[in-house]
Amino acid sequence: MPLSLGVCGSAGTHPGPGQACSGYLVAAGASRLLVDAGNGSLSQLQRWVDVADLDAVLLSHTHPDHCVDLYGLYYARRFHPADPAPLTVYAPAGAEAQLAALLPPDAREGFSQHLRFVPVAAGDTLVVGALTVRLHAAVHPVETLAARIIADGRVLAYSGDTHGGDDVAAAAAAADLFVCDATWLAADGPHPEGLHCTGAEAGALAEQAGARRLLVTHVNPRLDRDAMAAEAAEHTTAEVTAAEDGLWVAV
Repeated sequence: MPLSLGVCGSAGTHPGPGQACSGYLVAAGASRLLVDAGNGSLSQLQRWVDVADLDAVLLSHTHPDHCVDLYGLYYARRFHPADPAPLTVYAPAGAEAQLAALLPPDAREGFSQHLRFVPVAAGDTLVVGALTVRLHAAVHPVETLAARIIADGRVLAYSGDTHGGDDVAAAAAAADLFVCDATWLAADGPHPEGLHCTGAEAGALAEQAGARRLLVTHVNPRLDRDAMAAEAAEHTTAEVTAAEDGLWVAV
């Protein structure tokens, strides 16, 4: 399989009707990487892949709408008949302790046994089977990682949650597909600084990066995602579409 992206969840901040929060399955060859695991995203993930067949998980950050389905993933693997080996979870430092703290004592030990957390930071490079993942810093109130994922000579970039910045633009430089946070419409502003991009800012970031295609995601469920894509398109020459749960895209 060539480098591809499956959208397991595309809603921003909280789920919407029929919409899960951020989660993306990245596939190339036989390699399967789950990027983020927001509320409800595990359901769509299982339409495409058995949880036992995941190679790794990458968390961009530890806000709930990007990580709480790790609990479901833990239980799904813990009680899986195939008894899969521990799954590597790449995440910012402190993620394991933060997530384990919400579990009852009887589940904490198993959580760490079935999910093997590996702290990562901007500047790190990961190899997950056929995928090479380079991590960049993203502007957000907590440590957040943007990702540049390379396979088969193609480049997929993911902003994580971000208000933009040169580091995210570097992650998306000349990307074949840039998956970018576009939570708000600029016309509805002003918006809080340092949290998320508007559609306009996502478009400008894609233009700065020279990305070929832009997939706007993390759209507030109360907003029209086509309007978000249209706003982004006003600020970039990249081909712009809006993410939807269940969308599968060849990079």
